[in-house]
Amino acid sequence: MPKKLMSKKSMPRNHTCHSTSTTDAPGQPKSPRTARYAYLLLYGLCVALGAPAASAEELSVDQMVCALDPQCPMPVAGRHMRGITYVVSDVRPGSFDQRINFAFNSAELTAEARSQLDKVAKALTDPKIEKSTIIIHGHTDAVGGAEYNQVLSEHRAQAARLYLIREHGIDPNRLEAKGHGKSELLLPDDPTNERNRRVQFENPHYAEASALSRPAPSPKPVVPPPTKPAPATTGSDGL
Repeated sequence: MPKKLMSKKSMPRNHTCHSTSTTDAPGQPKSPRTARYAYLLLYGLCVALGAPAASAEELSVDQMVCALDPQCPMPVAGRHMRGITYVVSDVRPGSFDQRINFAFNSAELTAEARSQLDKVAKALTDPKIEKSTIIIHGHTDAVGGAEYNQVLSEHRAQAARLYLIREHGIDPNRLEAKGHGKSELLLPDDPTNERNRRVQFENPHYAEASALSRPAPSPKPVVPPPTKPAPATTGSDGL
């Protein structure tokens, strides 16, 4: 798999698909001193407004399993990533999102990405879902052209798939990689937001299996119609 999909000269300026490095993110301060001041200001605003920090809690392995397991009695409500909870109308049932970081303008996994995929591998090898088919969806933000983002998302989804196969021995027949480019933004009102750059893990048979696992509704009891009282009878004396 090539590490570079295109030269930086032909790459849209400040392209940010999936990477969180300072050289690959839009609008990042260039000066270390400026970056420090910007970080302190942002942190102060987060504290003042009660907003979650960027390193807030992510999904645990158990939560990942539950998100993919149609038998789980308490599926994950909404979606969680980097300390935020979001609900979108077109979110796939039986799925969860994970930030998987890549090197700038490539499909090369960073050390943090490998660590994140190690957690995902624990979930995918859990006995509850170890035989489930999983689709790995790659997504980008809206920076750059549609064709470029489509190819990049495909390469990165495939990189995540190959890592899970080679490093964790997951059956390759279970894993399918798909790229969506910038066609399915997580935050369509904020198309350049880095949270749009994500990898989604989906159990495509979740809805079907969930429906089959639900008990059939109990039949309604049949209520007999009310009986009419028998007519009164009189004796021979008319009483």
